[in-house]
Parts: sequence; C-alpha cells; structure tokens
Amino acid sequence: MIAALALFSLSVSACSGNNAVRASGAPDTPSFVDACIGATPPPTPTLTLTPALVTQPRLLAKTPIHGLIDLGQVSAESMLQAPYNTLYYVCQRQAEVSGIVVNDTWADLQPDYAGQPLNTAAIDGALQLVERYNRFPGRALGVRLRVWAGLYAPEWAKAIGGPAIDICDQTAVPQPVPTSVAPTPCPGVAIRTVGRFWSDAYAAAWSELQKQLALKYDNDPFVTEVSLSSCSTLTSEPFIQPEDDYSRANMQAAGYTDAGYQICLAQAVSRDYAPNWHATPIDFSFNPFQLIDPAPKRTDLAFTETTIDACRAELGSRCILLNETMGKFTPAPSPAPGATPSGAAEYFAMWQYMHDRGGTIAFETASPPNLMIAWGSNQAGWDAAVSMAAGYGASSVELFPPERSGVPCTEPPTRLWVQGYTCFSDAIMAGWKNQLTPAN
Repeated sequence: MIAALALFSLSVSACSGNNAVRASGAPDTPSFVDACIGATPPPTPTLTLTPALVTQPRLLAKTPIHGLIDLGQVSAESMLQAPYNTLYYVCQRQAEVSGIVVNDTWADLQPDYAGQPLNTAAIDGALQLVERYNRFPGRALGVRLRVWAGLYAPEWAKAIGGPAIDICDQTAVPQPVPTSVAPTPCPGVAIRTVGRFWSDAYAAAWSELQKQLALKYDNDPFVTEVSLSSCSTLTSEPFIQPEDDYSRANMQAAGYTDAGYQICLAQAVSRDYAPNWHATPIDFSFNPFQLIDPAPKRTDLAFTETTIDACRAELGSRCILLNETMGKFTPAPSPAPGATPSGAAEYFAMWQYMHDRGGTIAFETASPPNLMIAWGSNQAGWDAAVSMAAGYGASSVELFPPERSGVPCTEPPTRLWVQGYTCFSDAIMAGWKNQLTPAN
C-alpha cells in the first residue's frame, strides 16, 4: 500500500459533477465545466470537529457497489494522519471505476479519549467530492467506508488494560527477513504497537466508535458500504494478525490467546455492526484463521467458515463476503513463491466456500509486486486476479491506484511494481468490469 498522508480538500477543484444530489444542492447547468480536466491532488484542509449527531429516519437497505473499486491511498508503513483520499486517479478512468474506498483511522477520528465526538473532516471532505463528481452526467461513484484500527488506533485505546504492545511489521523488515531462534528479533524500523484488540474493554471502545459513525453515515446515501475492521492489527483485515515469534511472545505476555481472538471475531458483527448499521451493507474481510498459540502454528479454516455463515445469518444479504488476497496464488497445486502448498490450498478452499454461499462477494487484488511475481508479468497478474475473482462470484474488485503520480508504467527488470490501474487501458478495464457478477 502507498504512503500518502494528506486529506481531501473541501474547496479544491478535483473531480466534479453528480447524478445523485443532496437536498441542499442543485444540479450543475449544462455549461458546467468538468473539473476532472486538469485535476490535481488536493491540498490538506483545516480539520474541525463534527457537530453533535442527530438520529435520522432509517433508509431502506442500500445496494452494494458493482464493478471496479479504487482501494484508496493507504500505506501499511505510515498512516499517522488520515489517509490521502483523492479522486485524482478515478478521474483518469471514469467510465470503468464504479467505487472508491474512503479511508480514515481510529486515531484520526477519536485521538484523545473514549467517547470523544468524532473528527470526521477527512470522511466528510471525501463525500463532498464524491457528491460533486456524481453531479456530472453518467457518473455514479459508490463509497466503501473503511476505518483502520490496530496499528492506527489512538494511543489511549492501545493503553486499555495495560501498556501498548510491541509487534513487528514484517512489511517494514529489511530484506532478507532476519532469521534466528525464537523469539525472532525485530529491527527497530519495523517495531509498531497495538492494543489488546482481543479484550472486552478494547472492543467496547471500538463498538462505541461504530455507534457514532453509524449515527452519522448509515442514512447517508453516499456511503454505499462500510468495512468491518473489528479485532484488526497490521491491516484493516480482521483475520490478519502478526505471526512472527517476536510479536507472538509479546502478545501472549499481554494476555493474548487464539481462543480470545476467535471470540472477538465471532462477536464482531453482532456486537459492533448489526446494532448500529441498519441500511448499509457491511463487507467482512476473511482469511484462513491462523492459530499461533500452538507450535508449530497451524490453520483453523473451519472457524473462518463458521464466521462466514454467522455473518450471513446475522445480516442476511447485507453481509458482503470479502477477501483481499486475490491473485497471490496461481491455481493449485502451484503456490506463490515462498508460500507452502497447504497455505495456497486453504485460500482456494475458502474462496470456494465463499462462492458456494452465494450472495454478494468482493475481492481486493494482491499487491502488484505479488501479482507480478506469481504470474510473471504485470498484465498477466492483474488479468488473472480479476478473472479469478469473477470465477468465485465477485461483484466488485478493489484495485491498487498508482503509488504516486509521475512514475511511468514499466515491466521488469526496471520495476516490479506496475504503477496502479491507470497503467491499463479503458478497454482492458472494461473487460475486467464486464466479468463481474451484478451485486445483490
């Protein structure tokens, strides 16, 4: 993911126009100049606290996004401020992009204390730009709202129940990854902190955050979906946790158990989302559950499948089954380099289980370097990721935008990282989009 820490500007000339218009606004006249022409990334706005929340009449259930989604400007290494939500790249592939992930962090929303009124400037600025973008004829961009916790929880939340816990962010470990007897030392540049994400007290603070978010955005027609990120650590994906010996030892010393983590995940829908979000579809990102208490570590795929079924039982059609790893593995029996055959096989089994459940299914592609490594070229990797997602019943696929502007699209040996979906033509992206199943 990509380091970009600025926020949306509420006044910049980014993409404008809209099919759906808020009651307070009026459609632009035919003479309106499309602000996507010559659009530039917006500057940082002045942050303000959101006003008091007011409960609104409940909307009917919203329709999930169907098509290709810009996953937004996020970085696994550094999101100390709100992520850089921008329509700059969407503007370059307007007809083929159906949605965008609007990202924010718990630390940005609620930096000082539990129950603090939310600072939603980053989200509100993003929604205002989406609203203006959709005023232009033929545009109907949806929004998947995603709030990151884990590494990006506020310091007060990380201190619930005891001091913040040091873990190792393997994406920041200098390569090759160092090896030694357990616990593996973690280089200082890769040490991060998390809270007791499995504990009841931490979960209660997170649930209160969801209550405030839902009061403001559940009835907002521009928030199409919301991501479930309860119990998360390294990324926004709930089933991803540190598995290295350094992190494992520190978490266990702070009270972590696999059983406690499973309870957190199993209760996330009924505790944090179903009581608060009533109209908005909820995308729950699944992975094969990794048991780290036993030695050697092993996978509990049955727990993942049980949690999938529980989400559908609780939310019905509003539960979107999501996975954010598509394309990392070539079809069995050939795993990606560095992955065990069993690890790849478990993902294929989980994807098939998701497919067999039916309903709305979504994927995010694996990172561009992993796609290139697994499939031999950027074009082959991206094609395979989308086609495989479609084969497992996907109605939407999140795509990586460019890491930064101004870097050319190249193939190896110059670069391993193709510069985002804008490296591909409208025709290629239209072909991807046409493979996807309509959302339910």
